[in-house]
Amino acid sequence: MQTVSNTSKPRSVHSTPTRILAIVAWIFCGALSLNLLLTGTAGSIWQFLPWLLFIAWGIFALLWRPCLLIRRDGLTIRNIARDHDVPFSQLIALRVIQNVSFDTTAGRIPSWGAPGAGKLGPKISAGPGAIPQTQAAVQAAWDAWENQPESLTEPERTVRSDWNVPSGVVGILLLVLCLASVLS
Repeated sequence: MQTVSNTSKPRSVHSTPTRILAIVAWIFCGALSLNLLLTGTAGSIWQFLPWLLFIAWGIFALLWRPCLLIRRDGLTIRNIARDHDVPFSQLIALRVIQNVSFDTTAGRIPSWGAPGAGKLGPKISAGPGAIPQTQAAVQAAWDAWENQPESLTEPERTVRSDWNVPSGVVGILLLVLCLASVLS
């Protein structure tokens, strides 16, 4: 079983295939951008470069950003546009099937970036009784939190959900830039 240390650095759990796909797509966008900058005219650069930047940002928002951060005292579920901070005291259940979701006192929160069990459950090569990576990591941290001495517990916190403002602002600015390139 994996454990989370008592340090403040969270452990990130993310889907490896989406990360690989994001890197390949960024390499493709970068190669197209470099080719455009080296061989294109000012008009063609203005017409196409904003769209390549917007696509690269979309790849970040859809494939790279979603993940699950496991801390000593709870979880941070990072989805495309929102971050959910879930203390273990507010966590009711963990569901790991094809996707991962958390039942909390504030309702069910899906994790778009944490790897699930897949269509057929954990990989057969993992051996009998194997549990998905996400479930093992969260369960180990949750058990460590439950077993800590009472003197180390923190005051009661609630589930907090926040919009990811920087990513949204960048997306809106790139979209405005794309529209300006089309309209000019």
